[in-house]
Amino acid sequence: MGFADKRIAIVGGGLGGMALANSALYAELRNVHMYEAAAQFTEVGAGVNITRNANRLLDAMGVGPSMLAKSSRDPPSYMEYRHYRTGEFLGQIDEFGAPTSRQIHRAHLLEALKENVPDAHVSLGKRLQSLEWSTAKKEYTLTFVDGTTAAADIVVGCDGIKSVVRSQYLGLGDNPIYSGQMVYRGYVSYDDLTHETAALLRKTVNFRGPRRHVLTLPIGNDEAKNARVGIIGFMTEPLENWTSESWLSTAPVDDMYEHVKDWTGAVQEIVEGLRKGSADGKILKQALYVREPTAKWFDVRPDAPGSGVILIGDSVHSTLPHQGQGACQAIESGFALAQVLRYWPDSNLGAALQYFQDLRKPRTDRITSSSYETGKMASADIPEEQWATSFNPTVVRERMRWVMEYDLMGELAKGLPIGGDEVAIEEETTSELPAAVTVC
Repeated sequence: MGFADKRIAIVGGGLGGMALANSALYAELRNVHMYEAAAQFTEVGAGVNITRNANRLLDAMGVGPSMLAKSSRDPPSYMEYRHYRTGEFLGQIDEFGAPTSRQIHRAHLLEALKENVPDAHVSLGKRLQSLEWSTAKKEYTLTFVDGTTAAADIVVGCDGIKSVVRSQYLGLGDNPIYSGQMVYRGYVSYDDLTHETAALLRKTVNFRGPRRHVLTLPIGNDEAKNARVGIIGFMTEPLENWTSESWLSTAPVDDMYEHVKDWTGAVQEIVEGLRKGSADGKILKQALYVREPTAKWFDVRPDAPGSGVILIGDSVHSTLPHQGQGACQAIESGFALAQVLRYWPDSNLGAALQYFQDLRKPRTDRITSSSYETGKMASADIPEEQWATSFNPTVVRERMRWVMEYDLMGELAKGLPIGGDEVAIEEETTSELPAAVTVC
């Protein structure tokens, strides 16, 4: 039975919202529409690392080829670690199996996701102002800042850590916690590096230092002529130094340099490359916040049991980026929600959304906690003489294995109640582009 006939509104057209739109159309939820606040699709920031657990889902939906055309390919390892001051090799974490991680500019990933979503399913320039339930019409009314409205039976909030759906309709407190770190983001051209450093940064490298670390991602590929180095510098700073009213702002490259001025030569080349690549001498700077796990993700109408509001992505399970799982968990949740809405055996939306939350919440809660712990390990706050020997990449890899090797399609195949006998959810095959759901 499921909810394929319901009008589903997706609020937010970032990576999470666009991944959900792909998942919904893949699951044959044809009456889905996405509302994005911006007048055009854009994504700011440095590159993003999409790991095996999410790539399996993107490949199943057919996003893989377009994504690979714009991303890095077949990395030699998941991550390599270097000593911040000497540049000494500290070890590496191998990949967790195929499909391997892909490093890609956020805008290029958004483009790849957009290819599968027809324009008829998207409205731009629609910043949500309010969400209300109409008792008379038995539907939700979405009112946008431009004065227009839309109607829906099911509303999915994918509108980020400052979610309007979360605060206005579900009434959930908005008390994000400052992590203690700022992150500096930018790009460096391979042409602005020495041959030795350019070769090193064709890999994902973490220059690990006391209370700081600099992560580099090999964004794009040479065939697409978009290859460059994504720079993500995690720096411990007090929040009182943050003067911007937004969580995302810009700062002089020199501010990052003050954190790393005595670091290894490769990092000095990175800083100089950031200067050369910035017309105004500034790069993006972001205050890293995280929320405590939220107790309940959804609300259903007692007077209309097939209608409700649900949150996914940063609006309900935001996480620090130290395991590369912010976008990946939004992709997982979007895929799972679409499957649940399509194949639920009856019209009880409350039971369907409770199943979805019970499936996803233990994993996202654990990732929120472990990503915070991983960040502490990456930027160790211990005496210098203990610093290098305290780090064991093998231990880090084992801590991350459950994240990367997770098989959401298998979990759904085993646990999701299926409505009707014409549909079967199958575990992925060993093909390069696995199939998750087969309609027989």
